[in-house]
Amino acid sequence: YSSAVDDIITDLFQNGESSKSSKNDCYAAEYSDTGYSVTFDNCSFDDGEIINGSLVVTYKEGEESSAFTATYNNLTVGDIAINGTRSFTINSSSEGNDISFDIVSDMSVKLADGSIIEEMGSKNFTFVFDSENFEESVLIIDGDWTVKADGNTYTVNITSPLRTNFFNCEHASEGVMSLNKNGLAVTIDFGDGTCDDVADMTYPDGTVEEIKLGDI
Repeated sequence: YSSAVDDIITDLFQNGESSKSSKNDCYAAEYSDTGYSVTFDNCSFDDGEIINGSLVVTYKEGEESSAFTATYNNLTVGDIAINGTRSFTINSSSEGNDISFDIVSDMSVKLADGSIIEEMGSKNFTFVFDSENFEESVLIIDGDWTVKADGNTYTVNITSPLRTNFFNCEHASEGVMSLNKNGLAVTIDFGDGTCDDVADMTYPDGTVEEIKLGDI
């Protein structure tokens, strides 16, 4: 749901100038020394849902990283309301052969029927580029997060970072993660780096089953 405004947040962050303001047909941003606030007034992007309300973004930049935190204050996207915070950190190595994105969320979404979805936790996505053979570049995923919805609590904990060749592999080919629903946990082992669509799932009683990722 928050992706409806993510591009606008990023564009304003990249183009922002201290102590200035900018205005679009349906939203206005006011900048300060530490960030900006943006107010939406019946906005619709790419014929999507109508967006209303406001959010505040604070940011910090370093030599090899930049970061910003978006605070949603009852921002509405169609019939749903978003509250909470989401922080983004972008890091790159001095050699320029990898770039990573850290996302930390503590958010809630209230749906039109009054039900609430909550997400808390962190995710990391790292792209490592092979300068000698670009097609051997990999994507690494790490983190742990919890989602609460429909009276259920789902937790994902990546215990060994997931890796895959993002040019040639459709699924993760290496790494381990734990999936937990209301206290019932299974472990998924994606293998030894072989590019395929199979993984081993271990149940609470120790039973191991080979699963086809394309069937999930």
